[in-house]
Amino acid sequence: MPLACNFLALFWWAAYTVAAVWAQKVIPGVDFLAPGLVLSMQEEAGYRTVWLAVLWVLLQEGMGNLPFGYGVAWYGLLVIFYIVGRWLFEARSFLFMCLLGAGLGVLHPLLTYSLSALANLAAPQPEVLVEGVLQALLFPLIWAVADRSFPTKLRQDVTPF
Repeated sequence: MPLACNFLALFWWAAYTVAAVWAQKVIPGVDFLAPGLVLSMQEEAGYRTVWLAVLWVLLQEGMGNLPFGYGVAWYGLLVIFYIVGRWLFEARSFLFMCLLGAGLGVLHPLLTYSLSALANLAAPQPEVLVEGVLQALLFPLIWAVADRSFPTKLRQDVTPF
């Protein structure tokens, strides 16, 4: 990849990360970084995906108030859902993104209640369930916006002219 594309990729992912962290502040409990991880896996970016995942796990662990492990389990299971799901669905289909969103919507309350119980914390049940529903509804929309705004020059599946 040419040096200009590397800078463009670095800039785009940095801007995405800042926007996603800001959005998570506006709508707490919804992970805006997860659709970006899926987009990076779809682009088959290799090491870039690993670096983004490590950075975002550290960000999620630092921003959250649950014990260490939520971000690792969250993104680890997202990667597993994606790998298993792409055997059955087209990797870029909106239906597949809706199913991933539904899976994450169910996973959020399960992980939150599990880790809260381990740390002897009380998780507000209605709020966590609403966050799960919001995650399920917003995930495919966030992915669609990220996918549409991803620079064509960086796409692995598009031949530049």
